[in-house]
Amino acid sequence: MIRRASYTVMSSSSCHLRRRLHQTTLLQSACNLMNTSDVVLPSRSVATSATTLRIMPSTNPNDLAASSPNTIARSQPRLCFSTVATTTTNTSSPSSSNESTSSTNNKKEKDKKDDSNIFLDNLGKIFLSSIGLVLLFLLRSTKSNNSRVALREEMENAALLDPLEIEDLRCANSDFTMEVWNTIVEEIKNEFVARGISSMTYPQFLSLVMRVMKDVKGEGFTVQMGHLMDRVVIAELERRREGNDDNAAGHQEGSDELPLSFLLASLSLALNSSVADRIRVLYDSMLIGNEMNSSSSSSEGQEESTNTNNNDASKEQVEEMIQNLQSTCQLVPDAQIVETNSKVPYQTFRVGTGSELAQRAREGYGGKKGSQGVTRDGDGPVTLEDFHAILKSRTVCAWGECYIKKSSRTSTSDR
Repeated sequence: MIRRASYTVMSSSSCHLRRRLHQTTLLQSACNLMNTSDVVLPSRSVATSATTLRIMPSTNPNDLAASSPNTIARSQPRLCFSTVATTTTNTSSPSSSNESTSSTNNKKEKDKKDDSNIFLDNLGKIFLSSIGLVLLFLLRSTKSNNSRVALREEMENAALLDPLEIEDLRCANSDFTMEVWNTIVEEIKNEFVARGISSMTYPQFLSLVMRVMKDVKGEGFTVQMGHLMDRVVIAELERRREGNDDNAAGHQEGSDELPLSFLLASLSLALNSSVADRIRVLYDSMLIGNEMNSSSSSSEGQEESTNTNNNDASKEQVEEMIQNLQSTCQLVPDAQIVETNSKVPYQTFRVGTGSELAQRAREGYGGKKGSQGVTRDGDGPVTLEDFHAILKSRTVCAWGECYIKKSSRTSTSDR
């Protein structure tokens, strides 16, 4: 009974060992086949790992029979994998690899150029250029404003009369009203204009004024603070002497003649009246010349009727009167400043003449602070209403009237 059992165990163990040996033989054959085979890659150098199978030696079959099933399972043949690093040689030449690399780099650079944006690539330069232009514009504007301010300050310092002095002169001559002015003008027409005299010396004019004032209101009536008016007249005489170098040496004090329009404009400094009345008397002073021309052109005296054009002042008379107001310091300094043709590197300015100021007021001027014309016609005769608009314009601004806004065109700034 015992022998049969041991025989049965031995027969089953031998069958099992034979199956194991057969599997071991197959594995050894596979290992040999894999060790003898080589794998070659067609192109680049690639590090490959060939796997080698090794079979661990098995134990003796007799020992396996005597061992326990756990020992038999642990002593079964097992595969061991060992990695052997092999390197295959590159079959392509170095020149072909360099060409492929360069072509790839060129393609990348081309793609970068195609994707570039001029604005984005130069964003920093554009920003800095914009900042530079803004700074340059501000510098140019500052220099221009400084040039204008410097000229205005120079004019104010060189002015013969201060606006406060003119105001004091009018307040001091509160009795010098429109009635007295009209009497003086009538006397001038009788003594000078009737004889065709359009200019006289300052002593002649002053003596006539003093005589009329005494006849109207007595001996004590005279022009108060007359030295301010004398200052203006003397400065005008000196300016005319400097302008006429040929006759300057032969001139004597008191022998110089001045236009009647200038003498009346100087006398208007002391006139205590409203702005509208002052403008009207200046306009009538210009028409005195028309009366003198009409009387001289009439050969038969009273037979020829007066021309309708004598009711309007000519362009030349208006320009002369504005020049007289400028010389007697009755215009705002800022309104007398005009632009020159020098605009590089910045705008420069100068003092405009009476004709330039009148022309700019009538026709208007452009620019940043431009203004439209204030008269219907830019040329030709000027009516009283047009003359009022010219004196109140920004380019003339007599007595600072351009700074006072009124609804009516002929309104005044009377206090």
